[in-house]
Amino acid sequence: MSDPTTTFVQESQEDIQKLNNALLALEKAADPENSDAIETVFRVAHNLKGNFGVMGYTDASNMAHAVEDLLDCIRDGELAVTGDRMDLIFSGVDMLEQMVREISDAGETETDPQSTIDAIRASIESGDDESVATPATTASADDRIDDMAAAFDPEDLEDCRLIRATLEFEQTGSEHVDAMFVLDSTRNEYDLLEMVPDNEAIENGEFDDGTFDVYLQTDVETTAEDVAGFYADNRYLEDAEAEDLTEAVAEVAREDEKADEDESEDSGVNHTSQEVESIRVDVEQIDQLYNQVEEMVTSRIKLRKIIEENDLVEAEDELEEHGKITSSLQDTVLEIRLVPLKKIVGNFPRVVRDISRKQDKEIDFEMEGVDIEMDRSILNELGDPLMHLIRNAVDHGIEPPEVREEKGKPREGKIRLIGERERDRVSVTVQDDGGGLDVETIRKKAINQGVITEEEARVLEDSEVYDLIFHPGFSTTEEVTEVSGRGVGMDVVNQVVRGVDGSINVESEPDAGTSVTLMLPVSVAIVRVLFVTAGEEKYGVPIKNIDEISELEDVTVESVEGRPTITHDERVYPLLSLSDRLDVPDTEPSEDDMVVRIKEDVRQVCLRCSDVVGQEEVVIKPFEGVLSGAPGISGASVLGEGEVVMILDVDTL
Repeated sequence: MSDPTTTFVQESQEDIQKLNNALLALEKAADPENSDAIETVFRVAHNLKGNFGVMGYTDASNMAHAVEDLLDCIRDGELAVTGDRMDLIFSGVDMLEQMVREISDAGETETDPQSTIDAIRASIESGDDESVATPATTASADDRIDDMAAAFDPEDLEDCRLIRATLEFEQTGSEHVDAMFVLDSTRNEYDLLEMVPDNEAIENGEFDDGTFDVYLQTDVETTAEDVAGFYADNRYLEDAEAEDLTEAVAEVAREDEKADEDESEDSGVNHTSQEVESIRVDVEQIDQLYNQVEEMVTSRIKLRKIIEENDLVEAEDELEEHGKITSSLQDTVLEIRLVPLKKIVGNFPRVVRDISRKQDKEIDFEMEGVDIEMDRSILNELGDPLMHLIRNAVDHGIEPPEVREEKGKPREGKIRLIGERERDRVSVTVQDDGGGLDVETIRKKAINQGVITEEEARVLEDSEVYDLIFHPGFSTTEEVTEVSGRGVGMDVVNQVVRGVDGSINVESEPDAGTSVTLMLPVSVAIVRVLFVTAGEEKYGVPIKNIDEISELEDVTVESVEGRPTITHDERVYPLLSLSDRLDVPDTEPSEDDMVVRIKEDVRQVCLRCSDVVGQEEVVIKPFEGVLSGAPGISGASVLGEGEVVMILDVDTL
């Protein structure tokens, strides 16, 4: 019997995903009061409230109750569906999701939801008075510190200071005019980073009590006292206070940088890729699995008896039957492990909504083919790469509405996530209709960052230029944002996809958009490999990558620019020595060496090895930790006699 808490967590996670998607549909609905989405939203919220209460999680139940009450007011037509109100509801759902995670990890929740509950209750009481601030829209000092931390690297802050000045104007009736004079003098003296409220609001005199904040960048010698002194002599101001934010911003920036190093890409919205922690199995599959295990036990008993009687002929027949049962069992287990893609992308619509709202972009996001199934272990690896591609499409791909209009494009951009299955492979594509990749910008950046030389850049095809974005640390972004732009991400996407025996293809067209396709296996890597040796060391090469095996004496080795090559069908293949590439000790080249030619569509190369010693179907286990993504090695396999053999990745060798 399953643990009640585990079942509760699984059902709550599913309900929260349903709630997020229904809320998105409600926000888009032309007539929210009569939308099916409002009924779905209300029903799921009510179910969550009840489940939290039954399990004894009172704080979470109260949080869900507040969300339910707000939704009830919307359903009854008492409150309108506004962007700010939906932000408030989503913040409540996010808190519920956080509390479920805590329950899953520790069996209890420590989050205090009272401030969010109070904001929701205040929204209900205020009716459609938009003066009520919500946690999602209130611009606090911490928000500004976070924004500046996203725009500055810690080392940049060693050469400057970041100052916030609060300016209070005399009540003259023309404070907005006075403010313009003060801002002009500010710009002449310092780098003005931001005003709160913004410039338009200040021009219109829309700042409370004649007070607003300015955020400045000064040289390192200028102190907060200096800034306050600068404003003290201004005849338009009643008072001015200044505060040095440099260390506070630097601390947040250091935390962000550390998070980036850990491959944690937080968008400012608390969403992470989901991991498949459980699977649901059909009863028929359980019965089939039981029957196959029963057959294996029976076969094992027969085999032991035959061996005891020394009947080798009958033993061989029984081994063949045992092999058939094992293959059938393997197929059943692999089928049970298959999980639909939607398990890890179900929260992507919410991610797109939150980032696009934060960046004032209009985006239509759709997912197709997310019912296709893949092995659970592959899906878990795929979550973070897909999340990064989606964030990139929103942040860098889709232009702001005004820019799209200037280009003659619709204000609303489109992003699609499309899953398709082709026999034993699955393709997952993220495409957008944004600005596309700028080939010349990528070339220049790659040269400036030392990725390639000018000579190499000139001869690269466009498709080869696109591949440069996967180089570690490479970025074309001029401005760091909270979503991306610190030079990490795409290289990790590449490593993870290759680690599960996948590949990536990038296509782009200026002002038409970009398409990134991940090609992945459906199941875990059970492949037939050719075993080769380098000295005394044994390695495996996937047979699907091999075109031909030859003895060294049967081929002609020539030197091209000091490197050994072999010509086949008028094509020149570099000859790589496994011993040299893998640093195998005490290995000398021999005339008896073998040559393995790799298929041209994989990599135009030949491998020189000491010997070829057979082939076998094996299970490849990708490396984790420090060995993850090691060039030339895709993983390891344990053979029947317990021997561990490394499997080569010929594409990165």
